[in-house]
Order: sequence, then C-alpha cells, then structure tokens
Amino acid sequence: MKRVGIVILIALVFTSCKIFQVQPLQVEDLVIYPPPPDTVRIQYLTSINNSIDVKGRRSPFIDFIIGKETPMGVISPLEISSTGSDLIICDNMIRGAELINFEEKTFEYFIPKGRGKLIQPVSCELDSLGNLFFVDKKRKQIVVFNKTDKGFKYKTAFGEKEDYEPYDILAFKNRLYVPNTKSRKIDVYDGTNFNFLFSFPNEKTKGDGKFIMPKYIEGYGNNIYVPDFIANTIKVFDLDGNFIRSVGSIGTFPGQFARIKDIAIDKDENLYAVDAAFGIVQIFNRKGQLLMFFGGQNGNSGDMILPRAIYISYSHNKYFEQYVDPAFKLKYVIFVSNQQSQNKVNVYGFVEEKN
Repeated sequence: MKRVGIVILIALVFTSCKIFQVQPLQVEDLVIYPPPPDTVRIQYLTSINNSIDVKGRRSPFIDFIIGKETPMGVISPLEISSTGSDLIICDNMIRGAELINFEEKTFEYFIPKGRGKLIQPVSCELDSLGNLFFVDKKRKQIVVFNKTDKGFKYKTAFGEKEDYEPYDILAFKNRLYVPNTKSRKIDVYDGTNFNFLFSFPNEKTKGDGKFIMPKYIEGYGNNIYVPDFIANTIKVFDLDGNFIRSVGSIGTFPGQFARIKDIAIDKDENLYAVDAAFGIVQIFNRKGQLLMFFGGQNGNSGDMILPRAIYISYSHNKYFEQYVDPAFKLKYVIFVSNQQSQNKVNVYGFVEEKN
C-alpha cells in the first residue's frame, strides 16, 4: 500500500498536482446562423454529453496509474432548468436528473428514493425558493424537493385525482402553471402552499383559445405562452388565463410548425420554438413575426436530432466564452436537448459582432 501511495504522489508531482486537465470540446469549423452575407446572430459553441465535458479530462499519466475513468453520461435529456452556475437536466432513463455545476466543475446524478422516487419524470423546474419540481407522468403528480446544504430533499407531492396527466411546469409570479393533457387545460396552483387555484381556458373561451394538447409552457412579463402539440401553434394568455393571441400555425413553411416542442423567451421578448420534425429552433419577435431559425438535420456540427427542450441563460456566459469566435461578443447562452443524437445537449451563443 505504501508503494502505491508513493507512485501516486510522484504522479501528482509530475502533473503539477493537476489531476484534471480541462480539455473542452473544440469546434473544428465555425458554425453560425444565419450564414453570410446575413448578420450572424447564433453560433454553435459545444455540446454537453458527459462528466468529462464539465470537469475536464484527467491527465494520461493519472489514467495510467489508477486506471482510465468511466465518465457519467447524459442519457435521455428532457427538460432543462437552471439557477446561477447550476444546470439541471431532467432524465427519464435514470428516473431523475443530471446535476451540473460549472463553477465547481461537478457532475452527479440525482435519483430520489423512498417517497420521492420518480417513475416517469418528463419535466423539471427550479423556483427562486430552492424548490425543485418534477412532473411525473406515471405518478400523475408533481413531486417537490427542497434544496439544502446536503442536496435536494423530498418535500411533498401534489396533483389532481381525476383527469390529470401533467406534462410540464412553470414556476412564475408565485404561481405554478401545469399543462394537463388529460383535461386539455392549464392547472394553476399557489406557488407557496401548492393549493389548486383555477384552470384555463374556461367555458367562456372560444376558438383559438382552446387546446387540443397543451404540453409545454413558458412565461414572460405578464403573459403565459403554451405550445399546442397537436394544433402546432403557440397560444398566448395573460396570468389569469385570458386568451390574447396565437403565434405560428401547422405546416412545413418558415414560421409554421410540424412537431412543436418546448419554447423559451429572451429579454427582448423574442420567442424561441423547438420543432422536432425538422430539428430546428425558430425565433419570432414579440409581434409573432419570424426572424430566423437555427439547427438542422444535415449531419453537421450544431445540428439537432429530435430536439426536445430549450433553455436561455444569462448566467452561464463566462463558462462558454472560450468557444466564441474572436469576432463576436456573447450576449447569452442557449441550451437545447436532443433525444436521439450523440450530442445530448447542444450549447449555442447569441452573439453580436464586435465594433
């Protein structure tokens, strides 16, 4: 045992005590959207597939001494949530989530047991109070965990007894908005005690304000945005569920959707909508006008294969600036999960040209 300890000590000395050498994935060719001569808005930066992409690769000498490491992988990423330097990826295959901290360079699995055991988690959301919500389609419940110094601990679970099939959750304005695919409505709960408040659309809502299958949800300002998976349109409501307008329509032309999934909204109120049929994200302005799209299914870097979730972050810039082309300045980061791709979570940057 002493001899083994001496060998490891020598190895650490020769590697300057750096067990992990950060070797981020490099993009061989610059991937930008839209292509020249249009003004570049999006750059594909890298992808997150396993623990090595987060904490770096160990030096070859250490691998030789103690054996090659087996990375922890992102398996089947669904929803993405975040706070600060953290990134939480809901993963149905592990019945939990990958917890990533870019500041500490940590990657771990969160697989709850006991009363908090998940069966079929399809979405997750972290609120400002440290509550982590999992939407469990099989349990037909929202399972809640609270963040402590020792990690996330089970807190409670809630849901309706009848006509309940939750699919996503939005913690917004001290309320919880949950798309219910069974009742074809959005169920609204108090964000503190989780008591049921009301559902929408109500019986007074007509025409485009009704849902065929609401699955995903996002909020911005005083509005709630809900993609209808079957109607392939995004319906906009106020906080109390009054219908305002629709964005997009079913079809295969730009500005239309064939298999709409998750959505996100930036600080300029631009709407990002994932379309799994074409492997792209379309961007609309606040008036619902199409601005551009990025992604594709051509086998190139930055492509998407069955993209599912999108998340916009203004707090992760410093962790990904190393990938940005010197001609650009990074404004914010865009994460997109892929369900059938070797690149599990694509990372893009919204960029602007330097003066």
